[in-house]
Order: sequence, then C-alpha cells, then structure tokens
Amino acid sequence: MSAPGLLFIVNSLETGGAEKHVVTLLNHLDSRRFRLHLAYLKGRKQLLPQLRTEQLASLTCCDVTRRIDRNAVRQLRRIVAEGGIDAIVCTNTYSTLYGRLAARGGARAPRLVAVFHTTVLQTWKQKLQMLLYRRLLNRCDLLVYVCEGQRRYWRERGLHRAEDEVICNGIDTEWFTDRRSSAEQLAFRSGLGFGAEDFVIGICSGLRPEKAHGDLLAAIAKLRAQGIPAKGLLIGEGPQRPVIERAMAQLGLGEHVRITGNRDDVRPFICACDVMTLVSHSETFSLAALESMSLGKPLVISNLGGAGEQVIHGRHGFLFEPGDIEALAMHLKALTSEPLRRRLGDAAALRVRELFTVQRMAGDFTERIQQVLHEPSSAAAHAWLEQRSR
Repeated sequence: MSAPGLLFIVNSLETGGAEKHVVTLLNHLDSRRFRLHLAYLKGRKQLLPQLRTEQLASLTCCDVTRRIDRNAVRQLRRIVAEGGIDAIVCTNTYSTLYGRLAARGGARAPRLVAVFHTTVLQTWKQKLQMLLYRRLLNRCDLLVYVCEGQRRYWRERGLHRAEDEVICNGIDTEWFTDRRSSAEQLAFRSGLGFGAEDFVIGICSGLRPEKAHGDLLAAIAKLRAQGIPAKGLLIGEGPQRPVIERAMAQLGLGEHVRITGNRDDVRPFICACDVMTLVSHSETFSLAALESMSLGKPLVISNLGGAGEQVIHGRHGFLFEPGDIEALAMHLKALTSEPLRRRLGDAAALRVRELFTVQRMAGDFTERIQQVLHEPSSAAAHAWLEQRSR
C-alpha cells in the first residue's frame, strides 16, 4: 500500500508566521510516510528558497487573481484526483475555503484539516467573514490550534468542532543555535553600528500595524530619557516602514534605531541584541519568539494568545499587557542587568529545546493525521489523546 497523500494549501509563501510554519512542517515530515504536495494560492514566494522541494511530490502556484478563482479550484481538484490525495491540510481560513472546494465534485473524498493560526480579529471585515468561516471550520474533519490559549478563546466564540487538537509550533533548534566565536559576534554587532556599551533591544517581525513597533520606539525613548544607552534593531520589512521612520524622527531616535529590511538569515541579527521583544497587539504563538529564545535571548512579550505558554514570567523573560509602554520599559530596564539576561536567556533556550522543537511538532502532526485517516471516530481520537497525555 502506498503512503497516504497529503495536499497542503497555503495563501502564499510570503514571509509570515503561518507561512513559515507550513514550510518548516513540510521540511521535517517523513516523505516515506506521506506523499507530500504543496499548493500556494498567490504568487508571493519569498520563502520558496527555504523549502526542501525534494520532499514534495508536487509544488503548484495557483496564481489566484480573485476571491474565488475557478481556475485555481480546477488545479486543486486535479491534484486531488491525480495525486491520490487522502487529506487536504489548509492554513487559516481562506485556504480552508479552497480546500473545501477542492474536496468537492471528485471521485475521491479526502479528509479536510484546518490549521488555524489566528486569535484576535483586527477589522470588521474579518469579523464578518468569520461568520462564514466559523461554519466552514466546524465542518472540518480536524481543526488544529497552535496553542491552548487560542483553542480556549475560539471555543468560547462558537468554534465547537468535536475533533480539535493543539499542536504547538516548533522550530529547528539546531539551526537556531549560535556557534560563532565571541569575536565574530562582536564584529557583526559593531558592523551594525552598536558599541559594547549599548543596550540593544531587538524585534523580529514584519512591519505591520498589529506588530505595534511604535510601542517599542516609545519604550526606547523612555529608557534613553533615563540615561540608559538603549538602541533598537528592527529586523524585518513591511508597509508600516514610513510610519515607523516618522515616529523614529519625532522621538529623536533616528541615530539610535536601525531597520534591517527582510533577511534570509535572521540569526546573526537576533544574536546582536541584548534582549528581544514582541510588542504585538495581535498574536497567537510566535515563531519569532521561539527563535529568539532558542538563541538564548530573554524575551519581553505582550501577553496575548499563547505567550504565557511560551514564557513563564520572570523565568524566561517578562510578560506585559499589550500597549502598556510603562510596563514594557520597566521590564526592559530590569534586563540591563547582564547576569539576569544570561540567566533568563539560558532558561529560555532550554525551554524551547524541551517543549517546542520541530521534531515534536512534526511527530504530533504525523500521529494526528494518521488518526484522522485511519480511525476517524471520536472514540479513536479520545484514545489518541489519552495515549499522548501519559
């Protein structure tokens, strides 16, 4: 008997947490146990070089040009039929809509799995769309959340799919390990314009409104007003860059904050920082946070989604309420202590290696998908959960 066929559908391969999750998962699933196919709906493909294409039986760009693109649906149905697809695995709601359309109208009836990365909806349009998507997600064979806080949030808001599971995001901790010498680290940091005496605060995320970079800038300005030589390193790119640059100028931070733009390898930039932050007003379970922790950086993170599952306050970093700039500045000030940074950073790196590896994520995903394919009843799902909890 041939291995089961899985078709993954994702909106695009642009730089983003959900998209990176798909790439990381596909790179680490066992291609001997599954025949792996990937379709991305829109042509943005910055992450394509990071994808191990030798893992895949097929790779398709659907070039979607409208909300429901019939040509794209036909492409996906062809992959289902010709690729012998047993399950369609969709990332977030828009891809799940296409997955549902692809599963209909053919001789095969693949299972439908949705991996949901969203927690708080930002706009009224998103909230109205969720009225449709809630029904769609509730009809999936399996709904996967990426943290327990997210599952709890959506269960309280009407997502009651009987078959749901939390499979936490994981990262390649071997990759996110800094093996450079102290001299190499210092030379890279110096090349960015930071001195040994500077207190460098980093953030690794797209420059988008919900990431709230302005909150970090305000906190840096507060620290500098107290005589702390705080500097900022913003790792990423995005539509908010002009807004952020204006805020830097207004706060007098033009010489003290650097924006790197998109980087294929963020590791040396994270390692150039003394502490990493995530100050989002909307977040679920950040891969960037895990990457920073794996590299031994203490984290100051807004208390959203699964942040409290990643960071235990005072042990691996600090949590603060989104938008509370005073608390953000207070926690950053505490981390000017090098012994505290080292202790929290070491604990953070250990926590990721114990709980949030890509191997664990891929293993849990493999078990759960096989459960859906071969023992789809609720009783079988409960048996799997009981076995996993032992």
